[in-house]
Amino acid sequence: MGSITKSGRFEALDAWRGIAAVFVLLYHFILIFKIDVLNSKFTLNGYLFVDFFFVLSGFVVCHAYRGRLRDVRQAGGFLMRRVGRLWPLHLVMLFALMIAVIAINIAGHHPDRLMIEADSGSYSMKGLLLNLVLLNSMGFYGVAWNGPAWSIGAEFYTYVLFATVVLAVGSRRLLLAAIGLSLTSAATLLVVAPSYMNSTADFGFIRCVAGFFAGVGACHAYDYLRDRELPLASVWEFAVVALAGLFIVAAGSGPDEVRPLSVAAPLIFALAVLVFARQRGALSRLLCTRVFRALGEWSFSIYLIHMPLLILLSYGLWLYGDRSGTSLRVEVDVFGHTKLLYDLGSPLATFCLLVVFATVAIGLAALSYRVIEVPWRDRFARLARNHETGGQAFALLPSRSTMGSPVPVRLRSNGGR
Repeated sequence: MGSITKSGRFEALDAWRGIAAVFVLLYHFILIFKIDVLNSKFTLNGYLFVDFFFVLSGFVVCHAYRGRLRDVRQAGGFLMRRVGRLWPLHLVMLFALMIAVIAINIAGHHPDRLMIEADSGSYSMKGLLLNLVLLNSMGFYGVAWNGPAWSIGAEFYTYVLFATVVLAVGSRRLLLAAIGLSLTSAATLLVVAPSYMNSTADFGFIRCVAGFFAGVGACHAYDYLRDRELPLASVWEFAVVALAGLFIVAAGSGPDEVRPLSVAAPLIFALAVLVFARQRGALSRLLCTRVFRALGEWSFSIYLIHMPLLILLSYGLWLYGDRSGTSLRVEVDVFGHTKLLYDLGSPLATFCLLVVFATVAIGLAALSYRVIEVPWRDRFARLARNHETGGQAFALLPSRSTMGSPVPVRLRSNGGR
């Protein structure tokens, strides 16, 4: 039977998106701070949760748009909506981080890694321009500015590819094309990508294609199975979570030691998405509660906000250590790799810092969801409707947008001309 809730959303999958965003935050935190209790293969392989985003995006986009992209005009409307979903928040965070780094450079007292340069380093003008136009996952440059944003660029151009494929082969042949694209991309990563599924600014687009079109395949499987009962749904949910957890642990020993097995991430996460799309088990019922639903809504903001905050936090600790003459960075062995991490001297102090940091990041994410994501999503949706209807829809930009409520669009009737 159908499995979408009354809200019309896959709420359990949305919740998993929020949980994955928190794990990505945790992953980046432990790459900067010494907190031994959290140094496990599971957390150090947290980069794989980005592949869950890609798979889920393919599933949801295919479910919503597969039958709606019949011509170039509709494809244009689809891409307008995708721009409205990704670009405004990315632009705001990129601009905010740029202002902060410029201010730090003007102050003239900072570590070399925060130096703004023309065409090299993590904060170069070249990197800024590539991030601005979402070409930050095509191998033109390394990871720069808001590091996690490489996946935003990869996802947008994967949307372009999706629309192109649907127009070229039609919805009936989409499954075969999706399987071919996903397998070809995974094989390419296996052969040419030095970091396999930890590819970012170099082979990030190919990585995204592998995951996204695995999600498209999962959507077709969902449509085929949706009217069939899922016996022992709770057992299936717990089992697929256990499988995903074991896979993440087995995929390597952190970003410095990624195993070829990691390229199976799209397949593993596609299976998880397929099970939780049914929303029949005990875990799904828990995930559909208000707290997890909210976390899912804020996931995109959590993902884009946490790294600029980490950069500023790290700078603050560096400045404190430099002014006080006390070095807070120590060499730490992490699964055979020497890391230079901030050590606050007490595991409890570092854990408390993590809790405060995560709370601030999630709080700001909730705010940005309301004042940036939703209003601009609505505005671009209205522009897309205008484009799709050939200008036959009124789409005056609203002065404000109510969170969670779509902006109404009035279609002009023949009698009203």
